[in-house]
Amino acid sequence: MKVLIVTPSYFPIVGGSEILTRALSTELNEAGIHTDIMAFNMEKKWKPIYSEKVETGINHQVFKMPALNPFPFLQVSPLHPPLRINVLPKPGFKKKFHDYDIIHFLGEADLSMPILSRSIQKPKIMHCVAIPGLGNRHAMMGKILARIFRTLANLYIVFSPEEKAVLEEMGIPKNKIAILPEGVDTEIFHPDREQKLNDLILFVGRIYPLKGLHILLESLQYLNSKAQVVLIGPVNDPVYFKQIDRMRLKINANGFHNVKYLGSINHSELVNWYQKATVLVRPDLIGVSGQGLSALEALACGTPVIGTQNHVIIHNENGLIVPPNNPAKLAEALELILTSKETREKYGRSAARRIEEGYSLKSVAARLIEMYKKMLDTSKNPCT
Repeated sequence: MKVLIVTPSYFPIVGGSEILTRALSTELNEAGIHTDIMAFNMEKKWKPIYSEKVETGINHQVFKMPALNPFPFLQVSPLHPPLRINVLPKPGFKKKFHDYDIIHFLGEADLSMPILSRSIQKPKIMHCVAIPGLGNRHAMMGKILARIFRTLANLYIVFSPEEKAVLEEMGIPKNKIAILPEGVDTEIFHPDREQKLNDLILFVGRIYPLKGLHILLESLQYLNSKAQVVLIGPVNDPVYFKQIDRMRLKINANGFHNVKYLGSINHSELVNWYQKATVLVRPDLIGVSGQGLSALEALACGTPVIGTQNHVIIHNENGLIVPPNNPAKLAEALELILTSKETREKYGRSAARRIEEGYSLKSVAARLIEMYKKMLDTSKNPCT
């Protein structure tokens, strides 16, 4: 069996879909499923290069395909609202599909390759990582997108029942939708009690408004316990980042809390920050209907998580759920974890156990392989 994972962007661009692509590819190859990767040739998001590049890993290849941005001077492509298209690939990218048994699209940030591949008669998967962005079914743009989206694959993978419900409302049959957790490599992300600090608040994620980082910084004015705050992640919105940096400098000038921004760091280095952190905060403005990779990785390291909505966080068991856009309530949750060693240690033990039992990368890959086998059987025997 040969699988091609097709994703809009890949390293050196770093984010949840890129990390998930690499993790799944690595685990599938180790399990004996030949898996390669295809992405746009980009060093920066939506800044494509019109030339092909092939990178060879230990047991896989990464095909970085030529593409162009048809609207380079616009901040948002006019094709994005109706079609989820940011860039356009060189037409020949589909030729590589013939060498594979299954085409596994991962991520719907850009749908140009899935849309342009609808004529390819191969078993295809659409692995959704940000499905709430497809939820505007009432506007005309949403209806157009829904009509196209439900023709892209034979199987759709989501992280949660809420996302499954969104796809069903878009007209995708229930039997074409599967729920699969994101998965964490628990051999890398694991607790280290000796590193744990008592006052470290951690944020890991892209820096843009919907992540709600400003809510975390606003919550510090209500927080009585002195804390150090570490922010890690790439800047997706430079204007928003300037706002965040002004807030950070003002907080530091007051001299009580200290906020550091470390920028993007190597994913392998994140484990030390998760292990040291007292708590990870995900102050998402619209909640997370799946799990969120940073939450999974932090919990795997025995670190409680405060979030606004998240299936892997069980309130008052391995973390706390707070209302979105509410800095005062977030401060209350932070106060509880920072001031009660007993509470955070209880949450931490439960967190690591929950990830090990249900969200390890090995178990997720094994379930995915079963889906592949079933798809191939169905394609060979469509009437059975």
